[in-house]
Amino acid sequence: MKIRRSYILILGIIAVTAACRKMDDYKDKYLSSGSITYAGKIDSVKAHPGDGRIMLSGLLIADPKITELRIYWNNYADSFKLPITRTPNVDTIKAFLNKMEEGVKTYTLVTFDKYGNRSVAVTITGRVYGDVYRSLLLNRTIKDGLFVGDSVSLEWNVLDASTGALGCELQYTDKSNNLQKLFVKRTDTRTVLTNYQYGTKFSYRTLFLPDSLAIDTFYSKYQDVEVKADITSFYIKNAGTNFANSDGGNGRWQTPADWTTTDDVRNGGNNIGGLDAAGWLPSKALSLEAWWGMTPIPNGKIYQTFTLPAGKYALIVTAGDCSTGGTKYITVAQGTSLPDIGNVPAQALAYTLINKYTDNTLSFTLTGSSPVAIGLQAGMTAEGNYMKAFKVRLMRYP
Repeated sequence: MKIRRSYILILGIIAVTAACRKMDDYKDKYLSSGSITYAGKIDSVKAHPGDGRIMLSGLLIADPKITELRIYWNNYADSFKLPITRTPNVDTIKAFLNKMEEGVKTYTLVTFDKYGNRSVAVTITGRVYGDVYRSLLLNRTIKDGLFVGDSVSLEWNVLDASTGALGCELQYTDKSNNLQKLFVKRTDTRTVLTNYQYGTKFSYRTLFLPDSLAIDTFYSKYQDVEVKADITSFYIKNAGTNFANSDGGNGRWQTPADWTTTDDVRNGGNNIGGLDAAGWLPSKALSLEAWWGMTPIPNGKIYQTFTLPAGKYALIVTAGDCSTGGTKYITVAQGTSLPDIGNVPAQALAYTLINKYTDNTLSFTLTGSSPVAIGLQAGMTAEGNYMKAFKVRLMRYP
């Protein structure tokens, strides 16, 4: 038993001795030059996306000995060095990496002090935007647009803030041939373009900030827009409401100024007619009437003639009361007069039977500049037949 105990004691002494030698070897290998010294690391690092570039920012709070920041990406294949001069305060560091590929990358940031000591690495993921992102940007859409007088009124559809859209840059030509520019905020729902030059288009593009930290603003492509236009004042004289009287008649039956009226329309006595000024009407109305006791209107016409350029148009006539008897048209014809009532279906550019108490819309297209005649016409016997119109409008569409 004594021999066995002695053997165990000897083994224990050998084990302790071996362990002490390993510890001494570790100290000699790793601690012979003293403890490892690290430079202070960069704090609060943020990635700021840009257009073909990115900015990385952060704070240097401690360690006044820091002299350099190094940034690595693409698994350390690419790098960037930024010299640093510390101040006694907390320093904000901004590093711009230019000519970067579009996409998402991970960046490693390491600081170095003047002795060459390095900091613990800090990593952050950031995105670079470019042509691919730009190609996906869509312009804000217009709900409605109308040119009236000398102004264009635009109604915008909602612009979703989650897309990063900020608003629109818009430009148009005014009546003095000057280029006007304005910014339409994302929250604006209506915009008026004053002193607008008729016949021109305006253009606009939408601005986007893809990220709240982004350093660059992106733009959609400019879009040219032509809105529908109320061109009544350019072409139609005395268009209503409350049509002006010519120099003939001051009673109920009058003759509309600036409108051509055929002889059978002027059947109110003394070669007067075509305009009804009855007190029970809301306003004076263009009128073709063959009431009992009046002469019939076999081929009556009330019209104006002017030249229109090529384009898409609509003649809108606001009708009052109309009888059921007779044939009553709203007509547009190429040339300087309306066709005879029996030839309307074959010769008119566009025509429609009039419907009472509503806006009657007659659309037509011109492929080239042409004189046109627009107006009302009827064929009716003197048996209580009539048609009334309170307003005439001419629209042009894009």
